Amino acid sequence: MNFKRISIAAIPAIGLGLMPAAAFAQVTQDTTFTGSVPGNCSYTTAAQDSVALSYDSASSGTLSGESNNIGIQCNFANTNVQLGAVEAAGANPATTTNSARLLDSEGEEIAVSGEGPSGSEALSNSANATENVTIELTSTGASAPGSYSYTVTLTTLES
Repeated sequence: MNFKRISIAAIPAIGLGLMPAAAFAQVTQDTTFTGSVPGNCSYTTAAQDSVALSYDSASSGTLSGESNNIGIQCNFANTNVQLGAVEAAGANPATTTNSARLLDSEGEEIAVSGEGPSGSEALSNSANATENVTIELTSTGASAPGSYSYTVTLTTLES
């Protein structure tokens, strides 16, 4: 008789090969990863900009001036901007009536503030592109001699 030897280690492999495919359960697991990129804006000018105001004797004394370009660059499109209320930055010699205007690079008005802040207005910027704006200040009623100083805050908001 001709006997063939089969190793004991080969028997389970043979047995598994004879089992139907349905006997092996396929197990999968999906793992979902989530994250977010925060909206970020930066200004390409100094954070504190100082503007000399010119004086005109009209309207009991009018002080006016316009900032240099303020470049706003955000990593998202269609940011909103807001001008804070015009604040006297010290003890001005006389009480004045103040208004500030935010202007785009063509001189078109975007937002206006005065005793209170402006509303939130669309800047219509593109993502990662610099949008240039300026702030114009007019203060009437500066009738008493002396130094006058005002602060206007520009805020960018994710829409």
